[in-house]
Amino acid sequence: MFIPLVIQHRHVHLSKKDLRQLFGDEKSLEIESELEHKGQYLYRETVNVEGKTGVIESVRILGPSRSSTQVELSITDAFAIGLNAPTRQSGDLSRAATCKLIGPAGSVRATSSVIVPARHLHCSDRVAKKLRLKNHHVVTLRHAEKSDVVLSHVFVRVHPTFALELHLTSDEAAHHWLHSGDLFELC
Repeated sequence: MFIPLVIQHRHVHLSKKDLRQLFGDEKSLEIESELEHKGQYLYRETVNVEGKTGVIESVRILGPSRSSTQVELSITDAFAIGLNAPTRQSGDLSRAATCKLIGPAGSVRATSSVIVPARHLHCSDRVAKKLRLKNHHVVTLRHAEKSDVVLSHVFVRVHPTFALELHLTSDEAAHHWLHSGDLFELC
């Protein structure tokens, strides 16, 4: 079974509290498009992410809101604004970097919120069973056409709403000259 690559661009997941602070109490964000993962979407609105030495403007927001704000950047993005963001699985904010988020209605000091997302494979329960995978497994994947491109230490994330996708940061994809839509298979 082939697994499509999706290059993960910088983005922010906001808590309800931070969303109100950045966009105002009565502001509802406008959904631009739905993501492949059921119930998740991309908003039209953006925030600026400020680090110690710079700002990245117009960073997209993914929904729905989460219990904690999480900012996902590439290593290059984090370095460019003076942040030492650790590589983590989504949701693991231990020792994450701190930034300032700036929206149209205010700003938020997002403490322990900035990570570089670890390479990971999303799949539904049904697909995981078919591939004999479980949540939190670690696998190795090989590019379907470029046999010399092998990605080890890929974390598996299983959820009923997930589409089958391999996620890499733009830095990792660039290192291997990969593009969204490239196909991989389990080794």
